Amino acid sequence: MDNATPPVPAPAPAPPIPQQVHHYYHPHKSGGVAALLEVLPGLFQVFGIGHMYAGNVATGLFIMFGYWAVAFVNFLLLFLFIGWITWPLCWIAAMIISPLIAANACKSR
Repeated sequence: MDNATPPVPAPAPAPPIPQQVHHYYHPHKSGGVAALLEVLPGLFQVFGIGHMYAGNVATGLFIMFGYWAVAFVNFLLLFLFIGWITWPLCWIAAMIISPLIAANACKSR
């Protein structure tokens, strides 16, 4: 009587891990270009284009239409003479803050 156990078959090899395939090449965006796209149109009261370039379309549209809403309120305040102070202050704040945020958005992607 042979008490030898039958040989245990080797485990099957693990299936290959599928590799992720990226069909879309996402080039790196330049923070300087994003800042310029905020400043140059910003001279004409249009902000948000640099954010759209950076890939934040919703943020860009929010800034664009939000600034226009603030500009409309400041236009109405021109008749009370306070708008002559608040409108330039809002424009200067947008010219400083918006390009900085757009340039930083390029770094985080």
